[in-house]
Amino acid sequence: MPDVDETTIEWLHGQQDWLQQATETLLTDGCLSDAKLDELVAYLKTSEGQEVTNHRQFDGLTTHAAATGELRLTEIGDISGIENLAPRQPLNFGKGNLCVIYGHNGSGKSGYTRLLTKVCGKPQAKDLKPNVFEAPPAERHCKVSYSESGIASALDWPANSAPIDALRSVDIFDAETAVAYLTEETAATYTPPSVALFEELASVCNRIKERLQSEQEALFSALPRLPNEYAATQAGTDYRGLKSTMTEVDIEPIIQWASRDQRTLDQLDERLKTADPGQLARSKRNTKQQLEQLVAKLKAVMAALGKDRLDSIRSFRSEAINKRRMAREAAKVKSAELEGVGTDTWRALWEAARVYSQTPYPGQQYPVTDDARCVLCHQELGEEAQRRLLDFESFVQGRLETEAKVAEESYRQALAALPSGLTEEQCATACQAAGLSDGPWETRLMESWRKIVKTRAVLLDHEAKSNAEPLEWPTDIIEELSNRIQLLEREAAQHDEDAKHFDRAQATKEKLNLEARKWTAQQAAAVRAELERLRKVALYEKWKRSTNSQGISRKAAEIGEQVITQMFVDRFNRELKALGASRIKVELYKSRTTRGKSLHKLRLKGAQTGRDLPESVLSEGERRVVGLAAFLADVAEQPHTAPFVFDDPISSLDHDYEWHVAVRLAQLAQTRQVLVFTHRLSLYGAMEDAAKKVGDAWKNDHLQQLCIESFSGTAGHPADQAVWNANTKKANNILLQRLDDARKVGEASGAEAYRGLAQGICSDFRKLLERTVEDDLLNQVVRRHRRSVTTDNRLAPLPLISHEDCQFIDDMMTKYSCYEHSQSSEVPVFIPEADELRADIESLKAWRESFRKRPEGSVASA
Repeated sequence: MPDVDETTIEWLHGQQDWLQQATETLLTDGCLSDAKLDELVAYLKTSEGQEVTNHRQFDGLTTHAAATGELRLTEIGDISGIENLAPRQPLNFGKGNLCVIYGHNGSGKSGYTRLLTKVCGKPQAKDLKPNVFEAPPAERHCKVSYSESGIASALDWPANSAPIDALRSVDIFDAETAVAYLTEETAATYTPPSVALFEELASVCNRIKERLQSEQEALFSALPRLPNEYAATQAGTDYRGLKSTMTEVDIEPIIQWASRDQRTLDQLDERLKTADPGQLARSKRNTKQQLEQLVAKLKAVMAALGKDRLDSIRSFRSEAINKRRMAREAAKVKSAELEGVGTDTWRALWEAARVYSQTPYPGQQYPVTDDARCVLCHQELGEEAQRRLLDFESFVQGRLETEAKVAEESYRQALAALPSGLTEEQCATACQAAGLSDGPWETRLMESWRKIVKTRAVLLDHEAKSNAEPLEWPTDIIEELSNRIQLLEREAAQHDEDAKHFDRAQATKEKLNLEARKWTAQQAAAVRAELERLRKVALYEKWKRSTNSQGISRKAAEIGEQVITQMFVDRFNRELKALGASRIKVELYKSRTTRGKSLHKLRLKGAQTGRDLPESVLSEGERRVVGLAAFLADVAEQPHTAPFVFDDPISSLDHDYEWHVAVRLAQLAQTRQVLVFTHRLSLYGAMEDAAKKVGDAWKNDHLQQLCIESFSGTAGHPADQAVWNANTKKANNILLQRLDDARKVGEASGAEAYRGLAQGICSDFRKLLERTVEDDLLNQVVRRHRRSVTTDNRLAPLPLISHEDCQFIDDMMTKYSCYEHSQSSEVPVFIPEADELRADIESLKAWRESFRKRPEGSVASA
């Protein structure tokens, strides 16, 4: 068989380093504190903790266990509100190793066992009840006294509170324990360190997994709940199907919502709302026409007020100014008497005079000079005046003047061609007609029209105060409006198509999916947060997988097979033999391994099918002894020295099994304290014989036999040593003391009170006579409630028995049998007076002392 430590180290070097660190901590500290657990959890989450290493030596690994100090139960007392136990004085278990407590049914044996089971923290423990026939007391508690390595302790234990840690190693056998070993899978109570290490590692893994699970559960999802109406949509499915492995590209369809998506949604909504798609198509085209007119006007205005056009207008203006200046220069007529000939005012006056001349001189060419008057001052025209008017007309009709007029006309026409723009009211109306009344487009168009009006005014003012700024081409506006024109045409075409055939159900489904997409896009921040949470959750799942204890359980099973299972099976077989039950066809086998523990179960040996269970085939007595054998195999060889408590271990057993059990319990008591509660006098006597079998000296030092009784609705009262359970010499003295007490009661209360007590004394005296025959006359060769006839060193004194001895005992038995058995009412039995009764008891005492002093060489008389 390979060395267990080497096998364990080799296995550990194949594990992640956090588990190796946990192992070193367990080997060094013996346990893993919460602080160390926190450190280990943090280390597990690192890449170093996840790495498999082989640098650790595990020097603390050992397969040997050190025995602990002796633990002893001393006494239980001061019991209040627990079961129906209310002992007048504590139940003291004495200083020896073997204490047998006898009591009839209902005397409190099971109550003490249940109390100890709860105090010691046994798995089968149930909550203790108060006495159901009495009102529950304000406080429920008891006082438990024990010693560890000779150091005494006493604790007041509140009922159903936490077990006393120091007493957890006490082993308790009762009916439920027997059934559990017979029917359930059990793990060996004592586990060698090499296997216990795996169990502790499995426990550490579970603790870490629970910690990780707790941290993981704290990663609450803040993802808004998907509205029910979107549950069946593709967008809803994508939203609910978020995974930790998703990238930004993967979630784009969930969190992106573009303007085109909104337009598509609006179109679907519009298509679904309209009852007349043809009318809607016409409306769309009307809107499209308005947009086209707006775009055309905007383009025209922008062309008219662009940089090139402004430069052209300025060129016209410059040309007109220059031509006029040149004409003015040429207008300086020599015959002119006044300044200003050729100015605008003058020319206007001249042209007005030309028009007026047709009134006084119709049909004549202007200026009329022959036999005519001045059309302005109506004076007759002299030769000089005639010449001056002709000079003026010659100037007006000259080339320079004509060029000046042409240039000025071109400038005027350029200004006249400037677009007038729109008022804000006109702009709002145009936007509404074009479907642009919502959003920023109306505002932007109004700003553009304001610039147009301002630029036109500056140009009409001939840029006298400021220069006109050329308007930039609004590419984005034009592009957007053009896109809208195209969209309207498509929508109109779609409505035309809808007028012919429209799948409203499919459109409704598409609209709902778009609405779901719009909703999920609004949760973009929550979706990204959820992805981050899912990635953390995935990490926790990875970390939790590394804490899986299955590998530990498999290795524990392998090691346990070497150092637990076979030894456990061997011990079980030895215990069956020791209890005289080796003929029962049962065997112990390993059923499985879980969380590092090897589980074992009982089965029938040689059964034809595996469906027949021991509890369904074995007799009640066989089940009891098999359960006891499994219990002893499990706990008897533990390294710590802790008490055994047995509650009616021989229930349903015959005399053969009873004797073997008694011998085995006496053997156990040689190394540790054994407490036996029983209601069978046969076991009570068998335990004394088994103790003697160990040795009289050992019996005298270690065997203590107690009695408990019930009284007035309560139980567990330790009874004074009575005639039946004290040796005959002591029993004699007990009867004499009771007789003295009865005399005093009679003297105080009368003869009737005396006779009531004396009746019991007479009855017990008869029992003492019977025990005198067993213990003194026959030297315990034959005893009631004992299966064997004991001859070992006991036959030699029998020849000392004389005829007188037999006559004495026979006379006494005859005299006092009437107090033990019923008598005829016609022959009344009278209680002997105190003096007579004392004389008889004293005579028995004297006979016993004389008989024991009789020399062995004397010959009994015939």
